[in-house]
Amino acid sequence: MEINPDELFSKFYENASTRKKKTLELIHNACKKQAESDIKDFSIGTIARLIADDGGPSEQALRNKNAEDYRVLIRQWAEYYKTTTKKPKKEKKTTINDDILASISEPTTKALVGMLMAENKKLKRENSLLKEQTTFTIDMRPINNLSKNKDVVIVEPSYKLTDTEIDALRNTISNEFMNHQGWTTDNYGRVKENGIQIYKAGYVTAIQKILNEI
Repeated sequence: MEINPDELFSKFYENASTRKKKTLELIHNACKKQAESDIKDFSIGTIARLIADDGGPSEQALRNKNAEDYRVLIRQWAEYYKTTTKKPKKEKKTTINDDILASISEPTTKALVGMLMAENKKLKRENSLLKEQTTFTIDMRPINNLSKNKDVVIVEPSYKLTDTEIDALRNTISNEFMNHQGWTTDNYGRVKENGIQIYKAGYVTAIQKILNEI
């Protein structure tokens, strides 16, 4: 039968010393607050942080051998709420672009949409840069050849792709995907199927350049 944390607390509290009673109360109240929160974090580190301002023991102290009752109480709270004393993993935030890509099942279409999204981000950044400057020159020469003129603005690639977008691009030129589609590539970046051109020269090399710059 599952024990309610309040019952376990009362059991420990009954015969505890004055000092231990205070610590039990701090831990019990901290766990109660965590139980009422959306993210039920009963990790030792979090509980120690919550009781630190009230003179509660540190995380290291709670991990010591003589703090077993405290850990048992925390663990009981966690088990009662169907979780553990491990730090909950933060949910990875997804963007609208991630959701759009996730809804596309066809690999080639997903890769192409990912490329368009990446290019859109790049253009937005360059457009923002243009708005911020009054008089400047965008010089596309290699950085080593640029003038030291303060009016020269260096625009470097900054795709800021999400993991989903990067995976989509990498997948579309992978050997596994090409073999599955029955496609071949050449040194010019063309993609062909039985000798018939599917994508023009530069398709594969353009994606490789994007991936190399990330």
